[in-house]
Amino acid sequence: MLRPAVAALCAAALAAASAIAAIPQPNKIARAVAEANATSGRGSPLLLTVKLRVDGAAPSAEGELAVHPSGLARLELRNTWGGFVERHLLQSSNYQASRNGELLSDPHPFLPPVFLLLASSGDALEAALATFGVDGRQVVLGKMGAHDCYVFGGRAIGPGEELHPLPSLWVDVASLEPLRIVRQDGVEYRFGPVAAFGAIRVPSYIDVIAPDGLRARLEVTRATRAEAPAALFQPSWLTAVPVAAGAPAAK
Repeated sequence: MLRPAVAALCAAALAAASAIAAIPQPNKIARAVAEANATSGRGSPLLLTVKLRVDGAAPSAEGELAVHPSGLARLELRNTWGGFVERHLLQSSNYQASRNGELLSDPHPFLPPVFLLLASSGDALEAALATFGVDGRQVVLGKMGAHDCYVFGGRAIGPGEELHPLPSLWVDVASLEPLRIVRQDGVEYRFGPVAAFGAIRVPSYIDVIAPDGLRARLEVTRATRAEAPAALFQPSWLTAVPVAAGAPAAK
């Protein structure tokens, strides 16, 4: 007869093997996620109107987040109290920011890689994930609140999972909507329930959680398709004089 501890280990191993067998091939999941992006109206450049809250306080800034499927995003925030303008630019995994035209050496990571939500093919999604150190060829199962998830990039197992999460993308098994992105430096972006803005479905908010204690939220109040060619996402935008017409035009 097996000892209880050995029996429990065997049962756990069998359960893990069954779970692995139930996971579709990573490339099939990636294609399905890309199809869900298209179904949600996210197959072209988008312009999101956002409000920023820090540490649960009242909104301290508002602005626009523009995103391009090729791996580009930019965020302009106009501070409500201090009167300054902060700009954030993301080119794949290269993150830069400025305040009133002056480059910041250590900016808060307010801008998430939302272009992952615009990936139009499985290959495009895997390529975008690779720039963040996420192995798109590895998918495991995970749990986030009440959601069963496919986790691209794998996850740490045990007590250290929350303290030292692996670079990863978490998507809901049923809806294939993104729930969580973890960067290599431990910064996390957690996506709220989907909201519909006409034919476009995007997260209603995005939480920013950083290892240094930063807790912030971008609330999405509007989403439209945008005239946002890749040429608008250049580093020179960070130091250009902020103007009211600086955001890409909505279609």
